[in-house]
Amino acid sequence: MTLRPAIGALATALLLAVAACGPAGVSLEAEGATTQPALTEWANQQFNEERWGEPGVHQGAGGIGPGSDGGLEFTPGKAGWYAIGMACEGAESIAVTVTVADGDLGTGNTSCGSEVRTTMELPASKVTIAVEGAEDSGMWALAVTPADAP
Repeated sequence: MTLRPAIGALATALLLAVAACGPAGVSLEAEGATTQPALTEWANQQFNEERWGEPGVHQGAGGIGPGSDGGLEFTPGKAGWYAIGMACEGAESIAVTVTVADGDLGTGNTSCGSEVRTTMELPASKVTIAVEGAEDSGMWALAVTPADAP
């Protein structure tokens, strides 16, 4: 049984439909975001500790700018539904692509400034979430945790 076509269609729809919501990020100027401690502090402030601080949560953060594309690579403990929290600051938007070994599960863009959440059904195999920014500079953060089906 293959889940990829259903997952891909759902993931694309969900990622393209995300709308900014949640608390605003910390100002880059106020935090001096060019340093690793400032990036770590900003990333930790983006997601509610009660939901995103649980065991089994996968997190990543990095810079946005020319040549600094990044992302998060992990293997879910089991196949199923996962909540994906995304945040960025400093850039206008980021492009997010979710892939597994046999192809893309979904791709989309999200505006920066607030946390954005979506849910996606993921397989129990290596998942890569790539983050790309335009020619802007700034920061991104991702968190992935098990969730109930939408």
